[in-house]
Amino acid sequence: MALEQLKAYLAKVKGDSNLQEKLKAAKPPDDVVGIAKEQGYELTADKIN
Repeated sequence: MALEQLKAYLAKVKGDSNLQEKLKAAKPPDDVVGIAKEQGYELTADKIN
């Protein structure tokens, strides 16, 4: 996972309240990774914790 990808994803999340709610409902890191992939970002669960 590139740091740029993470920064871009966080910027998107900050501006999208629906995405924020979806992430709040996500429990394991793998769910967060899946949501990020749906948005076109390549993140890994080991870097999310």
